[in-house]
Amino acid sequence: MSETRFDFIEIIKAIYRRKLFILGFTLLAAIVGFVFCSLQQKLYKSETTFIVKNPTLVDRNFTFRTTSYEHKDFFATADDVDNIVTLGESNGLIGYLIEKFDLAKAYGIDNPGKLFNKVKKNFKFTREDTKNIRLYYSDPDAKRAQAITIAAREHLQDLFQDYFISTNQDLTKALYKKAGAISDTIARLDDSMMVLRTQSGAYSQLQPSRGNSVIYNTEDKVTAEKAIALEKIQEMAATKDKLVTDRAEYNSLINEFEVIAQGKIRLFYIVEDASLPDFPTYPIVPLIVAACALAGFFFACILTLILTIIRIQNGKQ
Repeated sequence: MSETRFDFIEIIKAIYRRKLFILGFTLLAAIVGFVFCSLQQKLYKSETTFIVKNPTLVDRNFTFRTTSYEHKDFFATADDVDNIVTLGESNGLIGYLIEKFDLAKAYGIDNPGKLFNKVKKNFKFTREDTKNIRLYYSDPDAKRAQAITIAAREHLQDLFQDYFISTNQDLTKALYKKAGAISDTIARLDDSMMVLRTQSGAYSQLQPSRGNSVIYNTEDKVTAEKAIALEKIQEMAATKDKLVTDRAEYNSLINEFEVIAQGKIRLFYIVEDASLPDFPTYPIVPLIVAACALAGFFFACILTLILTIIRIQNGKQ
């Protein structure tokens, strides 16, 4: 039984003899790869990178207290970053992007499940080792890819920050309500003191001091009724003084909480903003064409060797 043996030199010679076939097949494979790329929908990727700040930055004690200084880390803890990752991977964020940009109409997909999967596939959210967060979105429209990337980051920041901001807003509303109630009480005390003065005719006496003594004109006759009225006026005045002090403290707290409640202190520091992509990220034409050409070259070489072996064996028969 005869055996067909090939050494390396014979393989090179066989390939060289069929070089035109191999080159033609390689070129054909490259053309197929190029046509394939031309038929694919182009995707543009926009990305942004940001650092999460420490949420204590929106705490009024951290902002306004000057009596002591407790060291604070200006960067978020690992738990805070984990919360951001949870929000970024949530279905709620995908739903927000679909609704905001009307992606059902943009992509021409009526099936909610297919639309959701497509958007989620185009959306990427990664956490880097340095606690930085990188966010991507790919879309056939370069401008829309940029807009969706920015909107996703801003919505993510609002979701994370809303807990702290809403708490300050609720406290501000409660303080406003309480300060208003104190003002109403002070107004009623003023009216009551005026009524007592009118009823007792105690106009010549000075307003009771904020201590325990009462200053009055010794030339006026002090009756029992007037003495009772003055005592009540002094009691009301002391209560009013305390309420005025409380109202001032509430107003001071309102000023502090309002600064935080306005949401001007943002918790994301933008390292790299989403830019308008100039070139598509898919399909990668050079890579695909090169891969097809290389595959075509190897296939042509193998086919050449097989045909050579068959031809040799047929010649020996």
